[in-house]
Amino acid sequence: MQLWKRLYGVVWLAFFSCVIIPRWTGAKAGLWVHVVLGLAMLIMTLGNAKSLHALSVPSRLKRISKVTIGFAVLQVICGLGFGVVKHYLPDLPAAMQALRIAHLVCALAILAQASSLATAYDMWEEKEF
Repeated sequence: MQLWKRLYGVVWLAFFSCVIIPRWTGAKAGLWVHVVLGLAMLIMTLGNAKSLHALSVPSRLKRISKVTIGFAVLQVICGLGFGVVKHYLPDLPAAMQALRIAHLVCALAILAQASSLATAYDMWEEKEF
């Protein structure tokens, strides 16, 4: 698959990961779909960054790809922490809420970073700047 398609694929994975939340799709199936999409997004961000670093793209694109990986890793950590607190420590509502907010903020940051990366790469590839 071409790199620009994979970059835009991360945008769509981020979008659907935000939309497919267990409360909207059911606690059991929705949770696992959300987890699979999140892991796929992490794997794709790693692969995209590796592909970008092998090219002579502007340094800004390489930095954005690194930041996107960082957010994806933090997203997994926050998601796992949220799940652990929710299931094993339900008496800590403040911790649960803090992890939920961090998870949401990371999701929105990934969506923004992945969108800007895909657009910038597409413009660079087409020599539109």
